Amino acid sequence: MEAVVFMLCLTLHNIEEALWWTDWQIKTFPNSRRIPKKRHFIFATLGITIFGCLTAGFYLLIPDNQFWGFAFVGFVGAMLINAVIPHLVCTVKYQRYCPGVLTGCLLIIPLHLTILHRAVITHLKVSEIVVSSLVVGAVLLGLIPFLIWSGNRVLRSID
Repeated sequence: MEAVVFMLCLTLHNIEEALWWTDWQIKTFPNSRRIPKKRHFIFATLGITIFGCLTAGFYLLIPDNQFWGFAFVGFVGAMLINAVIPHLVCTVKYQRYCPGVLTGCLLIIPLHLTILHRAVITHLKVSEIVVSSLVVGAVLLGLIPFLIWSGNRVLRSID
């Protein structure tokens, strides 16, 4: 059940980000040259969503597999961190809505904390969750620029 809840939260959160993140960045940082085009960012969020849903799906299908268990818990933890940094922090710092904060605060923070709490109660150490979250988070941070670049290449070939 946790995997299904995760997939729903991830999908809704990434839809919220895909729709409004680049517009928010343009308004908040008008002189920045590093803001991706909206369609490239949508491509990247779609890739992260697929990656997360595949991870949760494999965990759902093979719950006894240690790799998929740690990958799933790491993804849950990484998305929990993502709800706080950048979304919640940017909303407070810039005193305006930051895309992703709504689903982050209403869905990800409470539900992912519940998932991680259940993992600690049933079988994992807090240190294992922290390490898994940091590893998956680092992989995701490295994957985002690659997905934006890929989106640029793929979408340019379609045009």
